[in-house]
Amino acid sequence: MKLNNKKVLVIGGAGFIGSHIVDRALQLGAEKVISFDNFSGVKQDNLAHLKNDPRFISVRGDLRNFEEVSKAIEGTDLILNQATSKLVTSIKDPMADVLTNTVGNMTLLEALRKSGSSARVVHASTGSVFGDARVPYDDVLSVKEPTTIYGANKLAAEHYHLYFAKEYGIKSSIVRYYHVYGERQDSRLGAGVINLFLSNVLAGKAPTVCGTGEALRCFTYVKDCAEANFLIANSSNAIGKRYNAASKVRMSVLELAEMIAKKYGTPGMKPAFIPERTGEVLRPIPDTRMIEDLGFKESVTFDEGLERTKQWIASQLQNSK
Repeated sequence: MKLNNKKVLVIGGAGFIGSHIVDRALQLGAEKVISFDNFSGVKQDNLAHLKNDPRFISVRGDLRNFEEVSKAIEGTDLILNQATSKLVTSIKDPMADVLTNTVGNMTLLEALRKSGSSARVVHASTGSVFGDARVPYDDVLSVKEPTTIYGANKLAAEHYHLYFAKEYGIKSSIVRYYHVYGERQDSRLGAGVINLFLSNVLAGKAPTVCGTGEALRCFTYVKDCAEANFLIANSSNAIGKRYNAASKVRMSVLELAEMIAKKYGTPGMKPAFIPERTGEVLRPIPDTRMIEDLGFKESVTFDEGLERTKQWIASQLQNSK
């Protein structure tokens, strides 16, 4: 996909995945890339390396504020919505999750509708919308019974985007992420099991496993998730559709903990165990054929992605001393 002469808006652009999307938009030749973010839950400056790039603009704004959103979307050709609350936030503060994941998306869609915008929109969702299904998650047909407030709110937002695409002509598509890992994911925010395990092990602590550790995960490298957004945006046939973006890596949390402890920990290090987390989904198995038809594939092996993540976390730990 080429973005020459295009104005790109990344909502939540200062975050983990959003910052990689900003990078990719610039690599694809965008004339201007705007990060729109309220900086909640962002503990390091993921966009500091772009401060001297004349094509990049950082705007502080809130997705729930209609006036701020309306101004941000003016003249945009492509909008990539990465703004989200997190599962850990939804457990501690359900209302905060509702406000971001549902009210925020309705605000964006109403701003697009009322402005008559023709921008292409890709909205980031999650495999949590399916709940604890025991069969592969089809992009469209699988029953969706989320087991968390987070999953329920993300599912509602999916329906909003698809409704606005059908009824009002908003050019929106959905991309669902699964267990994303990589550089810039701050483990101090309580999300991202790979980064959490690596942070513990590199600090000399055992990785902490919730429950039995049998929960299966589909670990997907962050740059591949970023690329998925642009593959979807580049397809006019993708408007009004939902896509599962996940790697072929299938591994239990316990297997991951043991691997990281053995590879990066002190001799004899073993995982520690704590009670299972509320709403834990044990076997998410996404069907990814639809996005693979658009060209989605893994850019690095799991071992290489893990090593890149380890190197980044090690540098963060070193800098914090």
